[in-house]
Amino acid sequence: MGFFSVCGADCGIGQAVGWAMSLVGETSERGLRGRPLDIRHLIFDEADDHPSGANGLHQVARQLALEQIHAGDRSRLIFLAAPGRAPEVPSGLPAQILPLRGRQVLGRHIGLDRDVLEAILAESGPSTFYHIHGVRQPLLLPISRAMRRRRLPFGVTAHSRFGHIYSLDGKLERPRAVLYIKLLEQFALNAARFVHALTPHEADVVRWLVPGAKVALLPNAVYSSSIDGIPQAPTGRNPSPQFPTFGFFGRLAIEHKGLDLLIAGFARYRHSGGKGRLALFGSGQTHQQLTEMCAALGVADMCTIEGPRFGQDKVAAASEWDFYVAPSRFDHMPLALMEAGLMGLPLILSEGTGLLGQVEAGGAGLAISGLSAESVAEAMHAAEKIAPAQWRKLSENAYRVALATGDWTTIAASLRDLYCGEPIAGHPPAHSQQHRTH
Repeated sequence: MGFFSVCGADCGIGQAVGWAMSLVGETSERGLRGRPLDIRHLIFDEADDHPSGANGLHQVARQLALEQIHAGDRSRLIFLAAPGRAPEVPSGLPAQILPLRGRQVLGRHIGLDRDVLEAILAESGPSTFYHIHGVRQPLLLPISRAMRRRRLPFGVTAHSRFGHIYSLDGKLERPRAVLYIKLLEQFALNAARFVHALTPHEADVVRWLVPGAKVALLPNAVYSSSIDGIPQAPTGRNPSPQFPTFGFFGRLAIEHKGLDLLIAGFARYRHSGGKGRLALFGSGQTHQQLTEMCAALGVADMCTIEGPRFGQDKVAAASEWDFYVAPSRFDHMPLALMEAGLMGLPLILSEGTGLLGQVEAGGAGLAISGLSAESVAEAMHAAEKIAPAQWRKLSENAYRVALATGDWTTIAASLRDLYCGEPIAGHPPAHSQQHRTH
């Protein structure tokens, strides 16, 4: 596997280094503030069952790079890709796809071959900044060590990978992860210019695990005001003829997304008199398992579980629903939830999404009070009782809340401040805030 997109899929690492020299050479003498930056988004694309086009982390990196180029900086993606992986790169977006090759222990990479590491760092200069996507990643140690040796600044986005180490009520869920971070990964995170958390809970966890980390709190988003404009509000929406239809789209990760709770809760709702239907579509290898759950609970005839949809096909399918349901355990700030809000779907969600406070304050949906089938069923029964006029108000508010949650244009501008070592404009330094103990 070699360089991809700009110089072609058959281009080797030597050519990748040469291309990087030409890309960065013009900016090597420039400082960070007030000058175009050379921003490099580093993504660990390890083998899994989730295609790049539907991968939330990949979507975030792609959107940030496009936003930064639009704003006048140089930005590109660097994928460290496992064999058989084919990261998706939009046309015109500079990218390197490098082989995930190096020393392994117990099936995990703990080092990179020298030529791969050199391709990542090739011809970096004073205007270069590395934005690393992902934590709890052993390769973060050798990569950050190489960057520190060359005095190259970097920042890290956690992408919710810290959020489920502790539950929302402070219960330790992943003791081995705590040990790994405190013994090893904290050295990389303390050296980062920032550690970007998506939700207050994740920010609290980072502060407790890595007290020296400079924590920045910024949300995700699902639109760009500068590239695409403000999304239009959905018009003429009414409850569906099959009201209520409950739906979920996104990665069909059962534990993270709480899909076992969704199906068990829907079954409890139906068996206690509920009239609604349930529809799920998304990527992953759990369709058969989810289908078997529905059959075992006696609701197979009231549920549909399908593969991923994209673009207008996704919008058309979800527009037939009445509610988007997200009983998330660990999936903080899910892009799909915000997409659903922009479509005007009232939201039924757990605190684990990190968005419950905004949704309740904005009158955009209903809370799932606990991570249990009973709580899901209660929320569904409450939704079934909603009158059409109230539903239309929830729909309007869901759009407004999603619109206000995040805009990639403003998020990219805030990240640029962090790249330059400055606080986010209009925000106090997040790492100075008092954090709770666990």
